[in-house]
Amino acid sequence: MSAQSVVLSVIIPCYNQGEYLSDALSSVQTCLDPVYEVIIVNDGSHDPLTVKLLGYLKDQGYFVLDQENQGLAHARNNGIAKAVGRYILPLDADNKIRADYILKGIEFLDQNSEVGVVYGKPEWFGEIERSWQLPEKFDADRLISGNYIDACAVYRKSMWEDCGGYDPYMPVAGLEDWDLWLGAIERGWKFHYIPEVLYDYRVRANSMVTQCALPENRGRLLKYICTKHASLYHTNFAQMIGDRELRIGILEEHSNNLIKQKDGLEKALEQTRTQLEQIQTQFQQTQTQLEQTQTQFQQTQTQLEQTQQRNAAMESSKFWKLRQTWFRLKQSVGWI
Repeated sequence: MSAQSVVLSVIIPCYNQGEYLSDALSSVQTCLDPVYEVIIVNDGSHDPLTVKLLGYLKDQGYFVLDQENQGLAHARNNGIAKAVGRYILPLDADNKIRADYILKGIEFLDQNSEVGVVYGKPEWFGEIERSWQLPEKFDADRLISGNYIDACAVYRKSMWEDCGGYDPYMPVAGLEDWDLWLGAIERGWKFHYIPEVLYDYRVRANSMVTQCALPENRGRLLKYICTKHASLYHTNFAQMIGDRELRIGILEEHSNNLIKQKDGLEKALEQTRTQLEQIQTQFQQTQTQLEQTQTQFQQTQTQLEQTQQRNAAMESSKFWKLRQTWFRLKQSVGWI
């Protein structure tokens, strides 16, 4: 494919993620229109499976850019620097895109020169499987409060250049995309949301995002981000505080409702436990009475059997036979 026909460059950083990389590449190739190139950035992988797969991909003609392990920001930046396309689509090696993401991104950016970023809806898979709900349209205030747009978006290479690329100096790796989006807002770039599932995001317990969510890491990241983008946070401070208080109020109300539900469930559980204990006591009493009844029945049955045996023995005796003969004789002579 000639460089002139490349409109978009898919950048795939890979650090020991060979077990997922084939899925990522296969998802890109579902776009059959030859308007894109794929650049795989090997960020110093040492896992044998990954090294072997990357070697095979090189032999198959894939563009694999090797570098010492420098981290995600450097890997993306180095890959984008080599990109021919005027549009960029970063794709993490453990994620996947849908077949029409590339073409829809290209079409919208071609028709809207003021838009720098086009993004779609993700569907989570892996440890959690569901669609992730995003605001119905781009919300800059919400993005400033916290990142909700994944790195897997189609954007102009000129926007990346305007913002100075991904920041490799962030205190914790994993939110370089948020920093890039904030830089784009500061420079006046527009964002556009396509409300369709356009990529698949793998949820893993040991992902970078999980590490960023740890309280101590998140505190360091927020301090760095707020300092770097002070103009945004100064302008939107009042709105952010208002939104924050609203979210806190909603969370507190939700928490109070949960506490009420918990108290109600505990009371119902206690009542059920009391009723169960009463039923168990009644059951034990009934069982005891049944055992007593069975004992009495067995005693009565034994007594009946003994009486029957005595009667049978008596009826078979000579005295009883003589008595029966005497009664028959009295009846015959009319004495009875």
